[in-house]
Amino acid sequence: MDNMSMEVLIKKVYAFAFRLTGSENSACILAEAAINRMVQASDLSNNMSEDFFMCIAKDICNIYISNPKPLTYEDCEEYEKKADANMLQKIILSLEPLNRITIIWKDVYGFSLNEIIPAVNQPYNILQQVLASTRHQIIVQTLKEGELGEKSI
Repeated sequence: MDNMSMEVLIKKVYAFAFRLTGSENSACILAEAAINRMVQASDLSNNMSEDFFMCIAKDICNIYISNPKPLTYEDCEEYEKKADANMLQKIILSLEPLNRITIIWKDVYGFSLNEIIPAVNQPYNILQQVLASTRHQIIVQTLKEGELGEKSI
């Protein structure tokens, strides 16, 4: 894998953490904790590849799933400027932790379900079910939110 700069790595890690938490403060705490743990556990030698990012992302999932904090839509509202993005982020934030991690891992970042198994300690078939039901839930909620939005116009 190609190496990336430290700045790019930090931005990617923060973006991943933000998508999970929906809160700037929570994302900073998660990203900092995961990066610090990975740096202490490895010899960087400027080896900031996509594989290294995936290790940090897995650590973020471990930290988040062990202590998910309830968040409100208002926590992320200032970071989302488009109505569709606001609605989708709100729906993602309403998901259970495992569902949220799975959908972000697979559909937002494009990683395989096999790569998330060690982070969430769930078998592949369960993750497939979670992914399918979460996708369906997002579609239904998106349609429902869209109808509510049209009625208020």
